[in-house]
Amino acid sequence: MKWHNALITYVPYKSSLDTPGDRRRFVFYAKERGIKIRLANSNEKYDIVYVTYGCNLSEWIEYKIVNPDVKLVFELIDSYLFESTGFLSIFRGLARFFLGRENSLWFDYKRALRKMIMHSDAVVCSTHAQQLDIVRYNKNTHIVLDFFSSDINYRKFSQRSTGKLKLVWEGQAHTAINLLSLSSVFRRLGNRIELCIITDPVIRSPVSILDRKTASLLSSLECDYYFVDWDSLDFCRHISGCDLAIIPLANENPMMWNKPENKLLMFWEIGIPTLVSGTPAYKRVMDLAGLDFYCSTAEDWFNKISFFISSSVEYRESMIQKAELYISKYHTKEALLASWDSVFDSL
Repeated sequence: MKWHNALITYVPYKSSLDTPGDRRRFVFYAKERGIKIRLANSNEKYDIVYVTYGCNLSEWIEYKIVNPDVKLVFELIDSYLFESTGFLSIFRGLARFFLGRENSLWFDYKRALRKMIMHSDAVVCSTHAQQLDIVRYNKNTHIVLDFFSSDINYRKFSQRSTGKLKLVWEGQAHTAINLLSLSSVFRRLGNRIELCIITDPVIRSPVSILDRKTASLLSSLECDYYFVDWDSLDFCRHISGCDLAIIPLANENPMMWNKPENKLLMFWEIGIPTLVSGTPAYKRVMDLAGLDFYCSTAEDWFNKISFFISSSVEYRESMIQKAELYISKYHTKEALLASWDSVFDSL
């Protein structure tokens, strides 16, 4: 690692470094490799700057132009480039400019992302689909997944259950809308299930007047469900108290549909069987693990949840055994650190 004595600075998602995007990614790597985390200042010159999505893109594009010898690494984890150019892209550019988070006004925010990618010396993404798209603009593109073991303080050890099947969904509030795609499935399953929703009570918007209560968004769900506020200290305990985790994703939303396998791997590491939509990432991982537990249609969801309700403890334990084998082969700490090393080695 020729760069290990380089001055590496970081532009985080949040300066406190406590968001999942920070602590499960570069902050984790820096701690493991003994890199002292310094927050970057665009008025100063460094050897390497690691920039995350959410930064002032205009500022760091200009920084790279003025300082071409500084190595710039750009992290783009979500599939924003897959969004259609329309209201969201325009709104994102306008909102960020008028909130002072961008120096330039971008009427198509994807254009800013593409420009940032082209000016970077390396790009970090999270899926094969992303990588195939991004390499059109930057050949030095790497896939790096999250490390969440340090967030997991409670694991599920028994697959025995009584009474209703306890389903669990966990995630950011704005993605909870995906649960609505299962409304008809929940209605058919009736009183055989209950659903625990672990998330934030409010869906935050760049403009606070547009904030929305999560409960209001999901008021049309037709099942017995309850909310648990997400908390880093006990979200794992709530998950492990359930029987089956679910990750439904709407295929009409390209950014959602092309999410990485991080959430699935986190559930598996907690020790809970998980049923998912058949996205490219989830299907690939399930196939490698030898598990046929992904869905393409509402009927798939109904049939597989119904099957799981009547499944034996031994069957559920075999699912977790296969999941653990996958993690031990493909998602170890050592493998993740090697992925990070390759990013900086490429500079």
